[in-house]
Amino acid sequence: VGVLSYATIQAIRSYRRRHRCALISYLPLMAFKILVGSYTAYISALSFDGSNSLSFLTQSPAGFNPSWVTGHPTNKTVIYANNEGASGSVLSFVLNSATGQLTQVDTTSSGGADPAHILALSSGKELYVTNYSGGSGLSIPLGTYPADLPATAGPINQFVGSGPNQDRQLSPHPHQAIEYKNEILVPDLGSDQVWRLAKDSTGKWIQWGNVLQKPGSGPRHGVTLDNYLYTIHELDNTLTQHTLPPVWTKALPVLVKSLSIVPPGTNVTLSGGELLLSPKNSRYYSQYLYATNRNDPHPDGDAIAIFEPNPLKLVGHVRTGLKHIRGAAIGGKYGEYLVAAGKDGGGIVVYKRTNGGKSLVELARYTSVDQPTSIWFF
Repeated sequence: VGVLSYATIQAIRSYRRRHRCALISYLPLMAFKILVGSYTAYISALSFDGSNSLSFLTQSPAGFNPSWVTGHPTNKTVIYANNEGASGSVLSFVLNSATGQLTQVDTTSSGGADPAHILALSSGKELYVTNYSGGSGLSIPLGTYPADLPATAGPINQFVGSGPNQDRQLSPHPHQAIEYKNEILVPDLGSDQVWRLAKDSTGKWIQWGNVLQKPGSGPRHGVTLDNYLYTIHELDNTLTQHTLPPVWTKALPVLVKSLSIVPPGTNVTLSGGELLLSPKNSRYYSQYLYATNRNDPHPDGDAIAIFEPNPLKLVGHVRTGLKHIRGAAIGGKYGEYLVAAGKDGGGIVVYKRTNGGKSLVELARYTSVDQPTSIWFF
């Protein structure tokens, strides 16, 4: 038996990769359900039929502006949502997975005004909520039954700082919490930094470091991959890549690259929204970043920018017909679906990730949910 040359082996591998990516487009579609947070008094449940239809299931009362919805990492019947207002709160629900109906179990204070995001840590024992107008973050411990919330929680992490934008950056505005190894990372739109939190010897989250961002950029959301932090910036419409040195070290994060997320032909100020990282598995060999633009006057609506993560490189843009993409999520058995929602119009759209993840193909659209802001697969 002859020995294949290196060039021949590489050619075979390349052929397999190309054809595996092509086959992804022909994978059978699977049905799924989603919960949709909103700037209303309800959380909606929708169902995708595995073909080309996204339909309404039910609507559950959820207080005031339940703009962020997330689930417990192990108990899939427990759902959490915020009430985004001056007296911020966190609500817990039990989910009927067959009907999508939510039944409220408990509520507790978020510790500040306008909670924008809830992180359910992978341990299943804790939530961390960020209060946009309150400029703070709060740890909420969870008991044996994770739908039971404590009457009081804490302590509160009060962030400090400001930025050069006098309209948006007079004070801290933490917008998200990201779990990274044994840390929590908090993008702060108001102070142009991403806070690094770790637990001290007493088990309390404390601010031990930060990742400085460009002044006036307004970091909003982020994701991590390997030892890198990727951050989408609301105020200057950029996506950045920074190194993340180990916790408690003196080494400083380094900016690797910064790229615009604005689509070609758009010459007005936009607003960066959500940032997603696709999974890597047997059906998708490569991971991609999906960054949403908002408030584009283009007749075809806002665009989603697609990037290769490392080295950070723009792949392309997909116009969505949506207005103000605030909520988006990736789901499905292999992460084959991307769902995006237009708060100000265009509805909620289901996309198939094709060409290995480099492209998006619209499968279905539903337009009767008012002001959708977040998506959760169940």
